[in-house]
Amino acid sequence: MRKQLTLLLVAMMALPSLCAASDTIKDDSVKVIKSPEQVTITKRDGLFRLNVDGNETDKDYRYEYVVEERFDGKLYVQESEGGKMRFRHPFSKCDSNYKKTHWEVFTSDLMFGWGGHSVASTDRDMLKKSMSEIGILNLVSLARVFNQGRSRISLGVGFNWHRYNLESPYFWNRSNEGVLGYHKFTEPFDKHRATLIVRSMQFPLMFNQSLGKGWNVALSAVMNWNYYADYHNSYRIGKSDYTETTRGLKQRKISFDGIAMLSWGGLGVYFRYAPQSVFKTGLGPEIKNRWTVGLVLRGFGFHHHKTK
Repeated sequence: MRKQLTLLLVAMMALPSLCAASDTIKDDSVKVIKSPEQVTITKRDGLFRLNVDGNETDKDYRYEYVVEERFDGKLYVQESEGGKMRFRHPFSKCDSNYKKTHWEVFTSDLMFGWGGHSVASTDRDMLKKSMSEIGILNLVSLARVFNQGRSRISLGVGFNWHRYNLESPYFWNRSNEGVLGYHKFTEPFDKHRATLIVRSMQFPLMFNQSLGKGWNVALSAVMNWNYYADYHNSYRIGKSDYTETTRGLKQRKISFDGIAMLSWGGLGVYFRYAPQSVFKTGLGPEIKNRWTVGLVLRGFGFHHHKTK
């Protein structure tokens, strides 16, 4: 009894100093998560698990904190964040949890654009001043992400289709040597259509910078492999419809252009400028200084984050 009283007296004497120490020494923060969607604590097989699911601004965010009670009575911590591989929006707001640079694979930038070009004076009355394009800039792209997710440099591959049209009553034709030209149709007709389409694989080197609050700006230098071009003529005379499609044109195989875009969340606008001509001199109309403006849909990707 005397021994128990002595221990109680010592504890009471030490209590003020312990309380003072508690005022000056703060616990280390393991993790600070603001406004989570759901927090779940479970215990199974000697493991205490705390799972945090992200809110509506980052639903794919997951954080797991595991405490294991082993035979020696001590608690051992296992901590993981985000899983090994998860699907996410690569251009969402920056995430302060990305302490280090990391790699991402993503798909992005579905583009719909309209624009114009300059041509030689001999072709101005034949070619329509407008043009259109549709494509995806990054069908597959590999990015290095840094600056806590705010900045990324990526190299990707995508596809693009440019479309050029002739004014009525002109139609495309091709010489025996494969040179693209046009001719004027003199007979009465209607339902005029004379379309040239150039198909390209594009290889963009892009820098994307987050401006905060969902805004992003991106600049890209693009190398194009213009692997295929054909034209399609169609018209009607009386009650008869006529069509003609010709392949094997001599378009410029390699060309370069630049793209700038501004986006908010998953939607943005872009501007593309391509100074080089579609055909080399003497192989087709001199269509150059091409520009397009349009809408772009940003994309999704797989984010790899190592388990701690």
